[in-house]
Amino acid sequence: MSLRVWNCLEIMRHYNVWQLAIAMIYWREVESLAIVKQNVDREKPVPPEDVELKYKPLLAYIQDQCSRVELSSATSRCEIFQRSLRDGLTWNELYNEAKVLREAIFSDLPLRRFAHVATTKATLLDKVSEDWAKIVGKFSDAKDDSQSAVECYALEQDTACVFHLMRVAEIGLRSIARKLHIALTHKGKTCPIEYADWDKVITAIKNKIEQFRRLPAGPKRQQKIESYSDAADHCLFMKDIWRNNVSHTRKPYKDTEALAAMGRVKEFMDFLAERL
Repeated sequence: MSLRVWNCLEIMRHYNVWQLAIAMIYWREVESLAIVKQNVDREKPVPPEDVELKYKPLLAYIQDQCSRVELSSATSRCEIFQRSLRDGLTWNELYNEAKVLREAIFSDLPLRRFAHVATTKATLLDKVSEDWAKIVGKFSDAKDDSQSAVECYALEQDTACVFHLMRVAEIGLRSIARKLHIALTHKGKTCPIEYADWDKVITAIKNKIEQFRRLPAGPKRQQKIESYSDAADHCLFMKDIWRNNVSHTRKPYKDTEALAAMGRVKEFMDFLAERL
């Protein structure tokens, strides 16, 4: 999982370093066989059927792995090797090409950085689409930030994790306001919900709840009061505990705090996905 730049996150999501390790194990077997053949048949050509069925597919796989983790010299060497295979190689030439490619890979690797993701965090990362499916199904705008929140948590970027989670929670807060047909003003002018701060939106939601309390008594009124009161309390809690701090750079967050925020935001959004 290359961490050279953040643009490599897409590689991180889908790449396990064992893929490159397996490729190298098979490549060592190619070298070993070439050494044996080199001692006996060094100037004899490698059989075309071996080239097509064994070496070309394996080389293509290795080239793909090298490209994924940006082993640039090794990737270039794979391209040269592929051309040599097309032209035909002796066993001696195959051994030399295989050795040079392995050396190119080992030369590139020290210049790359990889991250180890703890098993528990890797599990969250692997299951993010499944765990957040109900939320994303209801609130499609939450997809990118929920994915980024889990990725940041996996990479121990805990403050960034909380930041993305608060963006997810804000999507939920806005959805409540729209559901209640809340109209906001600022300095006497209409203010879009997207531009209002949390305090203003939460206050408007609570005011709307008070209006519900004046409705005729009955299960419908009680259900509305309970649902929106719970949602407003969630928002107020998240604002006071996480949102204000992360927005105003008051403190960095630790692993346990980020995980707690993730649980709270997910619970909130699951609640909204079921009730709204």
